[in-house]
Formats: sequence, C-alpha cells, structure tokens
Amino acid sequence: MARQRRDHDIDALIDEITVDCYGDDEELSAFAQVFEERASLPCPGTVVGERVEVLAVALVPGRRELVATCQRGPRRYRIALLDIEIQADPATERLLAAYRRWAAGT
Repeated sequence: MARQRRDHDIDALIDEITVDCYGDDEELSAFAQVFEERASLPCPGTVVGERVEVLAVALVPGRRELVATCQRGPRRYRIALLDIEIQADPATERLLAAYRRWAAGT
C-alpha cells in the first residue's frame, strides 16, 4: 500500500511539472527548470562506484536528457543524470524519482 501511495505521489509530481507542456522537449525543459529551482545542490553522488559531488543539473545542447555537472577532486564532468546515484534530501530525491519515471515513459 505504501508503494502504491508513493507511485501516486510521483505521478502527481510529474503532472505538476509537465502540466503546461506540449511534447517531450517542453517536458524535458520543465524538468530542467524544476531541478534548477527546487533541487538542493550540491549533494553527494556515486558514478560507477566513485564518489562525486553533484553540482548542477541542466539541459545541454545536442542531448535529449538532463545532464549533471559533477566534481571529483579538481576535475569536473558532465554525466547523464540517469547514470548517477544521488544521496540528497527527500525533496531532491523525489524530483529525481519523478524524472526517472518520466524518462522511462518517453
């Protein structure tokens, strides 16, 4: 029952984010905007077993997905958001769960 409620909450968040959008491109832009406005960044993350600091999430020209700017030591990398395990506050985790579900359905 708790999973069913969580799924409904995530679906409701997706609807909230994409309510005024026409098509996948606008929906993706809406997700980028909501990450910029609501996500608590920087936060820790893991990419292929390596710890990174997730600094920002944005659209990158030429890619049809959200990309995170991550830092490990002195170097910065751009990595597909879906390829990162993020350890963030509950609100940011909820945004990521909504983006993952939306991306799986597009």
